[in-house]
Amino acid sequence: MPAPANVPATLSDGLHLTGRRNFLVQHLVLSLGHSYRVMDAQKNPLFTVQGDAGQNLAGNFLGSLAGGSDSYLGRLAARSVDMSYQLVDASGIAWGRLHKQGGANQSTFTLLDNAQRPWIVIQLNRGLIGGIQATAVFPDGRPMMSTSGNLIRHNFMIRDPTGQDLAKVHEQWIALRDTYNVDVLGSIDPLYPIIYSVAIDYEKEK
Repeated sequence: MPAPANVPATLSDGLHLTGRRNFLVQHLVLSLGHSYRVMDAQKNPLFTVQGDAGQNLAGNFLGSLAGGSDSYLGRLAARSVDMSYQLVDASGIAWGRLHKQGGANQSTFTLLDNAQRPWIVIQLNRGLIGGIQATAVFPDGRPMMSTSGNLIRHNFMIRDPTGQDLAKVHEQWIALRDTYNVDVLGSIDPLYPIIYSVAIDYEKEK
């Protein structure tokens, strides 16, 4: 997929998110690469977070060696594989990538543009009983976002370091696929809560 000739001021400009506040994020269940489609509130496609099928199969293979994908050790092994996802707009142009550094109970997702500049770093930690804790920081380490609510069921608030609401994530109960809403409430680049939600969904699935 080609890279854009002219890099916009932000990734959100290139992905046509600027000025929008309400989004749908859909997990493409039948995708071998564990991909996600992002749409506007009218279900018009905006961009896709495209996983790599080979990387996903490698994770599943390691999981099978460690006891199977349904076993505790198998899931730990599968989560330890590094992954890379491309952000591709509706025209097929790639604007950046989401890189995941895997770990048994801790994963780090970094959003990079085509010049390899980081935009956001997301840290996910899994508890022993399946809960997920998520935080996000700017590339220089300053806190950006944290969550409060049920991350597993996609019903949570995203807040800034002062506790102000930035976005609300809530699952659509009537949907053909695993689909949920991301509604931007505060002053923040809309791409950040979208990518934050995708990272949480990936960790939930694994």
